[in-house]
Amino acid sequence: MECWEKKPRNLGGSLPVPNVQDLAARPDHLTPTLLRRYLRPHHLPLPADDHHAMAMIPVVDFARLIDHHEAAAKLRHACEEWGFFQVINHGIADETVEEMKRDVMAFFNLPLADKAAFAQQPEWIEGYGQAFVTSEDQTLDWSDLYFLTTQPPSYRDLRFWPPETSSTFRRSMDRYSLETQRVATELLRAMTRNLGLRDADKMTRLAAAQSMRMNYYPPCPAKERDRVLGVSPHSDAVGLTLLLQVSPVKGLQIRRGDDWIPVDPIPGALVANVGDVVEMVTNGRYKSIEHRVVVDAAQERVSVAAFHNATFGSTYGPLEEMVVGGEARYRSISVEDYVRLVVSSKLQGKNILDAVKIITTT
Repeated sequence: MECWEKKPRNLGGSLPVPNVQDLAARPDHLTPTLLRRYLRPHHLPLPADDHHAMAMIPVVDFARLIDHHEAAAKLRHACEEWGFFQVINHGIADETVEEMKRDVMAFFNLPLADKAAFAQQPEWIEGYGQAFVTSEDQTLDWSDLYFLTTQPPSYRDLRFWPPETSSTFRRSMDRYSLETQRVATELLRAMTRNLGLRDADKMTRLAAAQSMRMNYYPPCPAKERDRVLGVSPHSDAVGLTLLLQVSPVKGLQIRRGDDWIPVDPIPGALVANVGDVVEMVTNGRYKSIEHRVVVDAAQERVSVAAFHNATFGSTYGPLEEMVVGGEARYRSISVEDYVRLVVSSKLQGKNILDAVKIITTT
Protein backbone atom coordinates (compact mmCIF):
# COMPACT_ATOMS: atom_id res chain seq x y z
CA MET A 1 0.00 0.00 0.00
CA GLU A 2 1.46 3.30 -1.11
CA CYS A 3 1.39 6.30 1.21
CA TRP A 4 2.01 9.75 -0.22
CA GLU A 5 4.09 11.99 2.03
CA LYS A 6 2.16 15.09 1.01
CA LYS A 7 -1.45 15.55 0.02
CA PRO A 8 -2.12 16.44 -3.63
CA ARG A 9 -3.12 19.95 -4.57
CA ASN A 10 -6.23 21.24 -6.33
CA LEU A 11 -8.64 18.70 -4.91
CA GLY A 12 -11.53 21.14 -5.19
CA GLY A 13 -13.04 23.90 -3.10
CA SER A 14 -16.26 25.62 -2.12
CA LEU A 15 -17.88 28.82 -3.34
CA PRO A 16 -17.50 31.78 -0.94
CA VAL A 17 -20.58 32.68 1.10
CA PRO A 18 -21.42 35.32 3.73
CA ASN A 19 -20.01 34.84 7.21
CA VAL A 20 -22.89 33.59 9.34
CA GLN A 21 -21.39 34.54 12.68
CA ASP A 22 -21.18 38.11 11.43
CA LEU A 23 -24.76 38.03 10.11
CA ALA A 24 -26.09 36.76 13.43
CA ALA A 25 -24.22 39.50 15.30
CA ARG A 26 -25.84 42.13 13.08
CA PRO A 27 -29.46 41.01 12.62
CA ASP A 28 -30.38 44.40 11.14
CA HIS A 29 -28.21 43.50 8.14
CA LEU A 30 -30.01 40.18 7.66
CA THR A 31 -32.30 41.28 4.86
CA PRO A 32 -35.14 39.04 3.60
CA THR A 33 -33.23 38.51 0.37
CA LEU A 34 -30.11 37.37 2.22
CA LEU A 35 -32.03 35.23 4.71
CA ARG A 36 -33.83 33.48 1.87
CA ARG A 37 -30.61 31.65 1.01
CA TYR A 38 -30.84 29.82 4.36
CA LEU A 39 -34.53 28.92 4.38
CA ARG A 40 -35.62 25.36 3.56
CA PRO A 41 -38.73 25.02 1.37
CA HIS A 42 -40.72 23.57 4.28
CA HIS A 43 -40.70 23.58 8.05
CA LEU A 44 -38.25 21.04 9.46
CA PRO A 45 -39.61 17.67 10.60
CA LEU A 46 -39.72 17.74 14.38
CA PRO A 47 -37.43 15.38 16.30
CA ALA A 48 -38.87 12.36 18.02
CA ASP A 49 -40.12 13.29 21.48
CA ASP A 50 -38.95 9.99 22.86
CA HIS A 51 -36.58 9.90 25.80
CA HIS A 52 -36.45 6.12 25.54
CA ALA A 53 -35.06 6.37 21.98
CA MET A 54 -32.45 8.89 23.14
CA ALA A 55 -31.41 6.53 25.91
CA MET A 56 -31.03 3.69 23.41
CA ILE A 57 -28.16 5.35 21.52
CA PRO A 58 -25.34 2.88 22.30
CA VAL A 59 -22.61 3.76 24.78
CA VAL A 60 -19.26 2.01 24.28
CA ASP A 61 -16.76 1.75 27.13
CA PHE A 62 -13.45 2.21 25.32
CA ALA A 63 -11.37 1.02 28.27
CA ARG A 64 -13.11 -2.39 28.24
CA LEU A 65 -13.06 -3.08 24.49
CA ILE A 66 -9.96 -5.25 24.43
CA ASP A 67 -10.92 -7.93 26.93
CA HIS A 68 -14.61 -7.53 27.65
CA HIS A 69 -17.18 -9.35 25.52
CA GLU A 70 -20.06 -7.06 26.47
CA ALA A 71 -18.24 -3.89 25.34
CA ALA A 72 -17.32 -5.52 22.02
CA ALA A 73 -20.92 -6.64 21.53
CA LYS A 74 -22.16 -3.09 22.15
CA LEU A 75 -19.75 -1.78 19.52
CA ARG A 76 -20.94 -4.41 17.03
CA HIS A 77 -24.57 -3.52 17.72
CA ALA A 78 -23.82 0.20 17.35
CA CYS A 79 -22.08 -0.28 13.99
CA GLU A 80 -24.70 -2.63 12.56
CA GLU A 81 -27.90 -1.07 13.87
CA TRP A 82 -27.24 2.59 14.73
CA GLY A 83 -24.14 3.94 13.01
CA PHE A 84 -23.73 6.23 16.05
CA PHE A 85 -22.47 5.64 19.57
CA GLN A 86 -20.92 7.53 22.47
CA VAL A 87 -17.42 6.63 23.62
CA ILE A 88 -16.72 6.85 27.34
CA ASN A 89 -13.42 6.22 29.17
CA HIS A 90 -11.47 7.01 25.99
CA GLY A 91 -8.36 7.98 27.92
CA ILE A 92 -7.88 11.48 26.48
CA ALA A 93 -6.70 13.67 29.36
CA ASP A 94 -9.15 16.31 30.56
CA GLU A 95 -6.41 18.91 30.18
CA THR A 96 -5.95 18.04 26.50
CA VAL A 97 -9.68 18.29 25.85
CA GLU A 98 -10.09 21.56 27.75
CA GLU A 99 -7.11 23.14 25.96
CA MET A 100 -8.67 22.20 22.64
CA LYS A 101 -12.03 23.65 23.62
CA ARG A 102 -10.42 26.86 24.87
CA ASP A 103 -8.39 27.47 21.73
CA VAL A 104 -11.25 26.66 19.35
CA MET A 105 -13.49 29.14 21.16
CA ALA A 106 -10.67 31.70 21.14
CA PHE A 107 -10.39 31.34 17.37
CA PHE A 108 -14.09 31.84 16.70
CA ASN A 109 -14.11 34.83 19.09
CA LEU A 110 -11.47 36.63 17.04
CA PRO A 111 -12.58 39.67 15.03
CA LEU A 112 -13.77 38.73 11.56
CA ALA A 113 -10.81 40.46 9.94
CA ASP A 114 -8.38 38.34 11.96
CA LYS A 115 -10.15 35.09 11.05
CA ALA A 116 -10.24 36.16 7.40
CA ALA A 117 -6.45 35.88 7.37
CA PHE A 118 -7.03 32.09 7.39
CA ALA A 119 -9.78 32.12 4.74
CA GLN A 120 -10.12 29.19 2.37
CA GLN A 121 -8.49 29.31 -1.04
CA PRO A 122 -10.25 28.21 -4.25
CA GLU A 123 -8.30 24.95 -4.63
CA TRP A 124 -9.24 23.32 -1.30
CA ILE A 125 -11.62 23.54 1.66
CA GLU A 126 -8.86 23.95 4.24
CA GLY A 127 -9.12 27.14 6.27
CA TYR A 128 -11.94 29.34 7.52
CA GLY A 129 -15.17 29.55 5.56
CA GLN A 130 -17.69 26.97 4.38
CA ALA A 131 -17.81 23.68 2.49
CA PHE A 132 -19.98 21.88 -0.06
CA VAL A 133 -21.32 25.07 -1.64
CA THR A 134 -21.44 24.16 -5.32
CA SER A 135 -23.91 26.68 -6.76
CA GLU A 136 -25.10 30.22 -6.19
CA ASP A 137 -28.71 29.18 -5.67
CA GLN A 138 -28.44 26.26 -3.24
CA THR A 139 -29.81 26.51 0.29
CA LEU A 140 -27.01 27.37 2.72
CA ASP A 141 -26.28 26.03 6.19
CA TRP A 142 -26.45 28.40 9.17
CA SER A 143 -22.85 27.82 10.28
CA ASP A 144 -19.21 28.66 9.68
CA LEU A 145 -16.36 26.20 9.76
CA TYR A 146 -12.62 26.11 10.28
CA PHE A 147 -11.18 23.08 8.51
CA LEU A 148 -7.64 21.75 8.93
CA THR A 149 -5.77 18.67 7.82
CA THR A 150 -4.05 17.45 10.98
CA GLN A 151 -2.50 13.99 10.44
CA PRO A 152 -0.01 12.99 9.26
CA PRO A 153 1.93 16.20 9.98
CA SER A 154 3.31 16.24 6.42
CA TYR A 155 -0.25 16.85 5.16
CA ARG A 156 -0.62 20.08 7.15
CA ASP A 157 -0.78 23.42 5.41
CA LEU A 158 0.45 25.81 8.09
CA ARG A 159 -0.75 28.85 6.15
CA PHE A 160 -4.11 28.16 7.77
CA TRP A 161 -2.86 27.57 11.32
CA PRO A 162 -2.52 30.46 13.80
CA PRO A 163 1.18 31.17 14.37
CA GLU A 164 2.80 29.90 17.54
CA THR A 165 3.86 33.43 18.43
CA SER A 166 0.25 34.55 18.94
CA SER A 167 -1.61 31.44 20.09
CA THR A 168 -1.33 28.05 21.79
CA PHE A 169 -3.63 26.63 19.10
CA ARG A 170 -0.96 24.58 17.30
CA ARG A 171 0.15 22.85 20.49
CA SER A 172 -3.42 22.11 21.56
CA MET A 173 -4.40 20.79 18.15
CA ASP A 174 -1.30 18.63 17.89
CA ARG A 175 -2.03 16.97 21.23
CA TYR A 176 -5.73 16.55 20.63
CA SER A 177 -5.36 15.25 17.07
CA LEU A 178 -2.89 12.57 18.14
CA GLU A 179 -5.17 11.42 20.93
CA THR A 180 -8.31 11.26 18.80
CA GLN A 181 -6.36 9.40 16.11
CA ARG A 182 -5.33 6.87 18.76
CA VAL A 183 -8.94 6.37 19.84
CA ALA A 184 -10.14 6.03 16.23
CA THR A 185 -7.41 3.48 15.46
CA GLU A 186 -8.32 1.32 18.43
CA LEU A 187 -12.04 1.50 17.64
CA LEU A 188 -11.29 0.33 14.11
CA ARG A 189 -9.10 -2.43 15.53
CA ALA A 190 -12.01 -3.57 17.68
CA MET A 191 -14.25 -3.51 14.60
CA THR A 192 -11.69 -5.77 12.90
CA ARG A 193 -12.10 -8.34 15.66
CA ASN A 194 -15.88 -8.08 15.55
CA LEU A 195 -15.85 -8.68 11.79
CA GLY A 196 -13.59 -11.71 12.14
CA LEU A 197 -10.84 -10.17 10.00
CA ARG A 198 -7.31 -11.40 10.59
CA ASP A 199 -5.44 -8.37 9.27
CA ALA A 200 -6.21 -5.35 11.46
CA ASP A 201 -4.46 -3.02 9.01
CA LYS A 202 -7.34 -3.41 6.58
CA MET A 203 -9.45 -1.37 9.00
CA THR A 204 -6.94 0.65 11.03
CA ARG A 205 -5.54 2.16 7.80
CA LEU A 206 -8.78 4.15 7.74
CA ALA A 207 -7.39 6.26 10.60
CA ALA A 208 -3.96 6.92 9.07
CA ALA A 209 -5.07 10.38 7.90
CA GLN A 210 -7.13 12.89 9.85
CA SER A 211 -8.77 16.26 9.37
CA MET A 212 -10.66 18.49 11.79
CA ARG A 213 -13.82 20.42 11.09
CA MET A 214 -14.44 23.01 13.78
CA ASN A 215 -18.06 24.19 13.62
CA TYR A 216 -19.61 27.43 14.77
CA TYR A 217 -23.41 27.61 14.82
CA PRO A 218 -24.58 31.12 15.76
CA PRO A 219 -28.02 31.62 17.24
CA CYS A 220 -30.60 32.31 14.57
CA PRO A 221 -32.70 35.35 15.49
CA ALA A 222 -35.09 35.02 12.54
CA LYS A 223 -38.71 34.08 13.19
CA GLU A 224 -38.33 31.49 10.41
CA ARG A 225 -35.75 29.57 12.44
CA ASP A 226 -37.76 26.36 12.06
CA ARG A 227 -36.77 26.42 8.38
CA VAL A 228 -33.02 26.86 9.04
CA LEU A 229 -30.43 24.13 9.59
CA GLY A 230 -26.89 24.33 10.93
CA VAL A 231 -25.88 21.39 8.74
CA SER A 232 -27.98 19.71 6.05
CA PRO A 233 -28.95 16.03 6.45
CA HIS A 234 -26.01 13.89 5.34
CA SER A 235 -23.84 10.92 6.16
CA ASP A 236 -20.13 11.51 6.72
CA ALA A 237 -18.07 10.68 3.64
CA VAL A 238 -15.15 9.45 5.77
CA GLY A 239 -14.05 6.35 7.65
CA LEU A 240 -14.83 7.22 11.27
CA THR A 241 -15.85 10.50 12.94
CA LEU A 242 -15.22 11.47 16.56
CA LEU A 243 -17.15 14.54 17.69
CA LEU A 244 -16.27 16.77 20.63
CA GLN A 245 -19.03 18.98 22.03
CA VAL A 246 -17.32 22.28 22.88
CA SER A 247 -20.36 24.22 24.13
CA PRO A 248 -23.27 22.78 26.15
CA VAL A 249 -25.95 23.63 23.55
CA LYS A 250 -27.39 20.54 21.87
CA GLY A 251 -28.21 20.38 18.18
CA LEU A 252 -27.05 17.09 16.64
CA GLN A 253 -29.87 14.79 15.51
CA ILE A 254 -29.63 11.39 13.82
CA ARG A 255 -32.09 9.79 11.45
CA ARG A 256 -33.59 6.52 12.59
CA GLY A 257 -36.35 5.34 10.29
CA ASP A 258 -38.67 8.28 9.79
CA ASP A 259 -37.63 10.00 13.02
CA TRP A 260 -34.92 12.48 13.96
CA ILE A 261 -33.46 11.59 17.36
CA PRO A 262 -31.59 14.28 19.37
CA VAL A 263 -28.18 13.30 20.70
CA ASP A 264 -27.58 14.31 24.30
CA PRO A 265 -23.79 14.09 24.72
CA ILE A 266 -22.56 12.41 27.89
CA PRO A 267 -20.15 14.76 29.71
CA GLY A 268 -16.60 13.78 28.86
CA ALA A 269 -17.63 11.39 26.07
CA LEU A 270 -16.95 11.56 22.34
CA VAL A 271 -19.79 10.99 19.90
CA ALA A 272 -18.63 8.52 17.23
CA ASN A 273 -20.24 7.66 13.93
CA VAL A 274 -19.55 5.23 11.13
CA GLY A 275 -18.74 6.96 7.85
CA ASP A 276 -19.49 6.04 4.25
CA VAL A 277 -15.99 4.61 3.78
CA VAL A 278 -16.50 2.02 6.52
CA GLU A 279 -19.82 1.09 4.93
CA MET A 280 -17.99 0.63 1.61
CA VAL A 281 -15.13 -1.40 3.11
CA THR A 282 -17.50 -3.69 5.04
CA ASN A 283 -19.72 -4.04 1.94
CA GLY A 284 -22.71 -2.67 3.83
CA ARG A 285 -22.27 -4.69 7.03
CA TYR A 286 -21.62 -1.51 9.04
CA LYS A 287 -23.79 1.43 8.01
CA SER A 288 -23.31 5.18 7.91
CA ILE A 289 -26.32 7.15 9.12
CA GLU A 290 -27.77 10.49 8.08
CA HIS A 291 -27.61 13.26 10.65
CA ARG A 292 -28.28 16.99 10.80
CA VAL A 293 -27.73 19.94 13.12
CA VAL A 294 -30.46 22.32 14.25
CA VAL A 295 -29.71 25.78 15.59
CA ASP A 296 -30.79 27.53 18.77
CA ALA A 297 -32.71 30.79 18.87
CA ALA A 298 -30.53 32.41 21.54
CA GLN A 299 -27.29 30.46 22.09
CA GLU A 300 -24.28 29.56 19.99
CA ARG A 301 -23.16 25.95 19.53
CA VAL A 302 -19.56 24.91 18.88
CA SER A 303 -18.21 21.43 18.09
CA VAL A 304 -15.09 19.76 16.69
CA ALA A 305 -15.40 16.79 14.33
CA ALA A 306 -12.29 14.64 13.82
CA PHE A 307 -12.57 12.83 10.49
CA HIS A 308 -10.42 9.73 9.89
CA ASN A 309 -9.50 8.30 6.50
CA ALA A 310 -6.86 6.36 4.62
CA THR A 311 -3.85 8.23 3.28
CA PHE A 312 -3.56 9.35 -0.32
CA GLY A 313 -2.21 6.65 -2.59
CA SER A 314 -4.68 4.15 -1.11
CA THR A 315 -7.91 2.73 -2.50
CA TYR A 316 -11.38 2.39 -1.02
CA GLY A 317 -13.53 -0.62 -1.84
CA PRO A 318 -15.16 -3.68 -0.27
CA LEU A 319 -12.76 -6.08 1.43
CA GLU A 320 -12.60 -9.52 -0.18
CA GLU A 321 -13.54 -11.16 3.12
CA MET A 322 -16.75 -9.10 3.21
CA VAL A 323 -17.79 -10.11 -0.31
CA VAL A 324 -17.29 -13.89 -0.09
CA GLY A 325 -20.45 -15.69 -1.17
CA GLY A 326 -22.07 -12.50 -2.43
CA GLU A 327 -21.51 -9.49 -4.64
CA ALA A 328 -19.63 -6.26 -4.10
CA ARG A 329 -22.09 -3.43 -3.51
CA TYR A 330 -19.60 -0.64 -4.16
CA ARG A 331 -16.91 -0.01 -6.74
CA SER A 332 -13.30 0.60 -5.81
CA ILE A 333 -12.03 4.17 -6.03
CA SER A 334 -8.73 5.87 -5.25
CA VAL A 335 -8.64 8.13 -2.21
CA GLU A 336 -7.75 11.09 -4.43
CA ASP A 337 -10.73 10.57 -6.76
CA TYR A 338 -12.99 9.97 -3.78
CA VAL A 339 -11.95 13.24 -2.14
CA ARG A 340 -12.54 15.12 -5.41
CA LEU A 341 -16.02 13.55 -5.59
CA VAL A 342 -16.78 14.57 -2.00
CA VAL A 343 -15.54 18.15 -2.29
CA SER A 344 -17.40 18.74 -5.57
CA SER A 345 -20.72 17.60 -4.09
CA LYS A 346 -23.19 19.24 -1.76
CA LEU A 347 -24.38 17.66 1.47
CA GLN A 348 -27.47 15.69 0.55
CA GLY A 349 -28.37 12.48 2.31
CA LYS A 350 -26.12 9.58 1.32
CA ASN A 351 -25.39 10.97 -2.13
CA ILE A 352 -21.65 10.25 -1.96
CA LEU A 353 -22.20 6.59 -1.15
CA ASP A 354 -24.88 6.39 -3.84
CA ALA A 355 -22.31 7.64 -6.37
CA VAL A 356 -20.02 4.64 -5.77
CA LYS A 357 -22.75 2.01 -5.53
CA ILE A 358 -22.75 -0.77 -8.07
CA ILE A 359 -26.16 -0.85 -9.72
CA THR A 360 -27.14 -4.41 -10.53
CA THR A 361 -29.70 -5.26 -13.19
CA THR A 362 -31.73 -8.43 -13.47
